[in-house]
Amino acid sequence: MAEQQFKREPAIRIFAQELSRTELQLEKKEDAKGNRFTPLYSLSPTGAKINRVFLCGALTEVDEIDTQNASFIKGRLVDPTGAINIMAGQYQPEVAAILRQLSDKIPVFAAVVGKINIYKPQDGGCYVSIRPEDFHVVTREIVDTWIGETAKCTVERIKSLKELMAAGKYTEEQKVVTSIYNPQIDELKRMVRVAIGKEVSNDYKPGMNDGDGSAKKPSMALNEEVKTSILPPVTSPVAQNSTQEIKESKTEAMYNLLKELCSLSEDGTVGGNAFADRLVQLKLASPDTAMTLVKDLMDEGLVYEVRIGRIKAI
Repeated sequence: MAEQQFKREPAIRIFAQELSRTELQLEKKEDAKGNRFTPLYSLSPTGAKINRVFLCGALTEVDEIDTQNASFIKGRLVDPTGAINIMAGQYQPEVAAILRQLSDKIPVFAAVVGKINIYKPQDGGCYVSIRPEDFHVVTREIVDTWIGETAKCTVERIKSLKELMAAGKYTEEQKVVTSIYNPQIDELKRMVRVAIGKEVSNDYKPGMNDGDGSAKKPSMALNEEVKTSILPPVTSPVAQNSTQEIKESKTEAMYNLLKELCSLSEDGTVGGNAFADRLVQLKLASPDTAMTLVKDLMDEGLVYEVRIGRIKAI
């Protein structure tokens, strides 16, 4: 019998507010080949089909939780839109150890990749948390970049959702999303504006902490480049065509380079920063644009992040 090949699901960029309101889980079924280990998906209010998520923010709390059946380390991760809990137990010993080490150093900026857990008690309510696979302390700049990229991804989902609602033509999954969440487009757009610092959240309460130890509105400082990253530049058709040809040529060169580097690596992956440095050395990018070009390759589906900081060509 041929060995079953499993493909790791890509991590979805999503803000804490949207993730915390995600309650719709799809029924898990065997696939056409009878594989019982198909991924378990959830659908978010903007229609994101989620198996794994990627979030960045400020780690503001770490607590030990003991129950009759198990013990957990709970971390609270805050982004400009809200907060989400990270629950590391006996099956996530590395992350649990990191959280323990950070308990007397918080607040710190951090990034997490993991699967979501949705708990619905019998007395009602819905509690969403992340079961972490990777967890790293990061810089403020990385968090700001994540906010900009997540804003772009969220805007695309909102745009698609708005078009579907206007046309009144849905797939079964989309029909369930609109039925369960009754999405309000203006509210979803406002969440993005709050995230990028263009609007203050009405959910702010005195004493809320944005992760740097001071009480203030739950927003993180962003430079203008990140704030405007969700708005495409306006160019003439001729200039646009010329720019597109150059971009495609450069994309192909970068992709071929990454494939070569991955083939020479022991685990088949390359560090994102190392790849960006190589692009600069070969004059395929400037120091200011290298990481943006790496993210563009990921957005185009040519590259995926195997784990935080390590990338691989498709």
